[in-house]
Amino acid sequence: MVKKGFKHKTLAMVLSLLLIVTALAGCSGAEKVSNSNAEKESTTITITDMSGRELIVPKEITKIYSAVPIGTVMVYTINPHKLVAKNFKLSELEKKYTIKEHHDLPVLGTYIMGDTANEEDILKIAPDIIIYAGIINDSWKSKVEEAQNRLGIPIVMVDGNLKNAPAAYEFMGKLLGEEEKAKELGEYCKNTLNEAEKIAGKIPEDSRLRVYYACGEDGLMTYAAGNIHSELIEIVGGRNIADIKVGSPYQSSRLSMEQLIKWDPQLVVSNKVEARGGEGGSSSLRSKILENSSLNNLEAVKNKQVYEIPCAPFSWFGQPPSVARILGIKWLGNLLYPEEFNFDIKQETKEFYKLFYSYDLSEQDLDELMSNALRK
Repeated sequence: MVKKGFKHKTLAMVLSLLLIVTALAGCSGAEKVSNSNAEKESTTITITDMSGRELIVPKEITKIYSAVPIGTVMVYTINPHKLVAKNFKLSELEKKYTIKEHHDLPVLGTYIMGDTANEEDILKIAPDIIIYAGIINDSWKSKVEEAQNRLGIPIVMVDGNLKNAPAAYEFMGKLLGEEEKAKELGEYCKNTLNEAEKIAGKIPEDSRLRVYYACGEDGLMTYAAGNIHSELIEIVGGRNIADIKVGSPYQSSRLSMEQLIKWDPQLVVSNKVEARGGEGGSSSLRSKILENSSLNNLEAVKNKQVYEIPCAPFSWFGQPPSVARILGIKWLGNLLYPEEFNFDIKQETKEFYKLFYSYDLSEQDLDELMSNALRK
C-alpha cells in the first residue's frame, strides 16, 4: 500500500515538471518572437519621404516600381538595374539608348496618377518600394496613402518639380544607397537650372519669343502656360502662347485652327513619331504643320521655325516629363536664343548622355537624336 505522503510528493514533482516545461516553452516562444522582431529591425529602416510621411522600408532596396515616368527615369539615371517595371513600351529609337535589361522589363503602365496599372500585376512583381514622383500636396498624399493601404507596399513620395530636381536626387541617393552618383547628377541639375534662370531673367519681356507646343495628330492639342509638360518654354524665357485656364497641371487642351492663327507663334516644337514608345503619331507632325495650307501665314511656318523634340531615350521636353528636361533646357534655350544660351549643344548632349545614361554618343547618334531639332 502506497503511503499518502508519498502520493502527495509525487504529484508535486509532476506539477513542478509541468510548470518548468511550460515555462521553457514560453521562453522559447518569446525568444523566437524577439529574434523575429530583431531580424525585421535589422533589415528595415524608418525614413521620412519628401512629403513628410514616415515609412518603414527595406534597408537595402533592390526592386523598384515607379508609379509615373518621372520617377522611373530618375531611378534609371541613378541605377537602372533596380527597376523591375516600366510605365510604357519603348520605340526602337528609344531602345537604342537604354540597356537591354530595361527593354525586357514588363510594361505596367502608371499608377495613382492615370491608373493604367493593374494592382495584381504590381503585387506579382513584388517591388521593395513604389516611387511616386510628382506634385506633393494633401490631395496627392491622401491618394498615395489609400494606394499604400490597398497594396501593403511602402509608397515613397518624391518631389517631381523640375526646379527641385537637385533635392530629389539627394533624397533618392540616400534612399537607394547611391549617394555619390546621385550627388553628381543633382549638382548638374542645380548648375543648369541656376544658369537658365540667370540667362532667362535678362531677356526683356517684349523680346520673348511666342512659342507653341504642338501635340496630337493635327497639332491642335497643346499644354497651357505653367503646365508640367510645357514649362520649359517659360524656364528658358519663352512665352507659351497657350494662355488657357485648365483644372490640372497635367491637363492638355484642344485649340481651334482660328485660335492658333490668332496667336501666331514665332516658333513651334512638336513630338517626334518615335516619342513615348511610338505614341508621337503615325506620321511627322512637323511635316503636317509645314504642309498645312491653312497655317501658311503663321510666322513660325513662313520662317521654317518648326522643330521636333529629341525623345530618346526619354523626351527632352515633356510627355512624359522627366529629368531629361534638364538637357532640354539647354537645347530649347539655344534654339530660342542662340546668342544668350551660347552652348555647343552637341557637346552638351554628349556630356549629359555619358553622365546620366552611361552612353557614349557617336556623331551619327547625335545627328539621329537631333534630326529636325536644330537651327540650320
